[in-house]
Amino acid sequence: MFFDTHSHLNFPQFETDLPSVVERAKQNKVSDILVVGTDAESNRQAVLVASEHHLWAALGLHPSEIETDIPALPGIKELLPDDRIVAVGEIGLDYTCPVDRSRQITAFRNFLEIAKGLGLPTIVHSRDAAEDTLGALQQAGPVKGVWHCFSGDVKLAEKVLVLGFFISFTANITYRKNEALRQVVRAIPLERLLLETDCPFMPPEGKRGERNEPAYLPLLAKAIADIKETDIEEVAEKTYNNSCALFLKTKTHERTTL
Repeated sequence: MFFDTHSHLNFPQFETDLPSVVERAKQNKVSDILVVGTDAESNRQAVLVASEHHLWAALGLHPSEIETDIPALPGIKELLPDDRIVAVGEIGLDYTCPVDRSRQITAFRNFLEIAKGLGLPTIVHSRDAAEDTLGALQQAGPVKGVWHCFSGDVKLAEKVLVLGFFISFTANITYRKNEALRQVVRAIPLERLLLETDCPFMPPEGKRGERNEPAYLPLLAKAIADIKETDIEEVAEKTYNNSCALFLKTKTHERTTL
């Protein structure tokens, strides 16, 4: 079994063939998929997609959307009673976008408080903002979650692990010029790793230029197994169990529900 802990099946790229995408995932043993929101509309779509296809949903506000979509904040509170929602995210900081940094930090801290109050894990996005992201998480106190699409070095990974967070990688670790990131994968114990596609973005090497989708997740698992000199079955089992422990701990989970 595989668990795709970060997908955007709620995005327009999947409007025309979503049932086929979900079926291909099932055929490739991807039994669980987390559909992640980034703004008010994609949050609503995440819940609809998760409910219709028996997947899971996370609601958040990407830092690039903060200037234009602050209404997503109260909108999340309205959607949260849905039992398909298992996380708050994606949230965080992105200093490559033009949104004022202080506004990003304020919104991030607000979302962390919401997650803590609800007892939900967080899905954290951080780009060119590692120290401020760490600072906000430390200030928030005990909060659980995953640092998604990790692109930092081993020292940053160690700091993230100290916080009790999981780390997830996408198929960009398969790209030929990404040896530095593969070294980070090698340094992190499997017990703290999750798998994600971040689809429709970042397809694996050999499929670049295509739309990414959950069915490609085993290719990422195989890459991690090769890096760690183990077998794909161990990667699948441990990352699946990690994902369930983080996102589904309080739910009765049917293992094959797609």
